Amino acid sequence: MFAELVRKMDAVLYRRGFALVEARRLMRNQVLLAAGGSAVACLASGFSNWGFSFAAGACIISINFWWLSKAAQELVRVRRGAMFTLLTLFYGRLVLTAAAIAMLVAWAGASAYGLLAGLSTAIANAVLWGVLQIRHKVPTVGKGKEA
Repeated sequence: MFAELVRKMDAVLYRRGFALVEARRLMRNQVLLAAGGSAVACLASGFSNWGFSFAAGACIISINFWWLSKAAQELVRVRRGAMFTLLTLFYGRLVLTAAAIAMLVAWAGASAYGLLAGLSTAIANAVLWGVLQIRHKVPTVGKGKEA
């Protein structure tokens, strides 16, 4: 069942422009981690403010991750004017993210710790991806007689 979900998500991401396998894998894992973490946080906190704040943070960082992944794939193809585009996208995302977080904390009364925990799902995703990359590339240790 989980393998079928992963296959369907990969197909959707491919149709949405995630042509690179690693970009699809990172984005898929971010969506799964954000959705699963949000469900666990809401259930574990009894649908409290902290759980909803976690879900909001995970949603914000997932949108940022999506936007960054798409932009990175496009910038690989574009050479002229790429630095201006990269900086514009970076600062645009930064301003929008800051505004969303400020509105959530100031106006909606979201928990800053819950938001921070939700935002950290991207870091957890990156660490997980890095560990899996290292695990697949580490050569196996023989008995010393192979050379």
